[in-house]
Amino acid sequence: MTAALATSLALAGLAAGWGLRAVTARYAVPAGEPHRRSCPGCGHPAASQRPRFAPRWLSPRSFSPRWFLPRPSGRCPACGQRTGPPPFAVEAITALTLAALALRVHPGLVLAAACWLAVCAVPLAFIDAAVRRLPDLLTAPAYAGTGLLLMAAAAVGGHWHDLLRAGLGGLALAGFCLAVAVVSRGGMGLGDVKVAASLGTLLAWRGWSTLLAGAFAGFLLAAAYGIVLLLAGRATRKQHIPFGPFLIIGAFAAILAW
Repeated sequence: MTAALATSLALAGLAAGWGLRAVTARYAVPAGEPHRRSCPGCGHPAASQRPRFAPRWLSPRSFSPRWFLPRPSGRCPACGQRTGPPPFAVEAITALTLAALALRVHPGLVLAAACWLAVCAVPLAFIDAAVRRLPDLLTAPAYAGTGLLLMAAAAVGGHWHDLLRAGLGGLALAGFCLAVAVVSRGGMGLGDVKVAASLGTLLAWRGWSTLLAGAFAGFLLAAAYGIVLLLAGRATRKQHIPFGPFLIIGAFAAILAW
């Protein structure tokens, strides 16, 4: 049963990953700029033609540039400039994450909360890595969906103490990141604080030790990445790095390990 569930979620992750690729490509723009509707290099509308898998009754006009559905190659067909993540990276990571969660997380509603957070977190990680931005379009649903599903899990199983700990854990991790953001003066942004609230909520549901392990892993990975960049001469001490991907990786590593 568990293997079948993992396989089903992996297939669902592959399907969802295609849509997440479009979300990533559209919102991977610097703060203050409009959402991407065409290639930033040549202006070519990447979704001007109907994809092969689309129903025949949909005309090419149905896929206007405002949808910005990137090609699997992640590059503009006109000029070759990268317009999205590497080929099948989003799809593969989403599928593997959902399958791993199916093997490690239970009961069902808690698994649903973890999968929901993962589906929101994958594009967030790619966007933050590209432009150091975590849009509210994804951070808000991540927190709301995770919280609601955990509330349902608490109501069904009577785990109200777990829900209370989850809420406090989310606030604690978000508060800690907010303090780091204030002290570092730009080293961590408000987007990191918002995504930390969601990650902390799910981590604390599984226990305070899981919350500490996930937070520590995220900051440790970020520090190691920064040191590697310094040693390679690709960054300076004053240069800021995106924290979001490391917070997300650390959190899900702790969830899967515990």
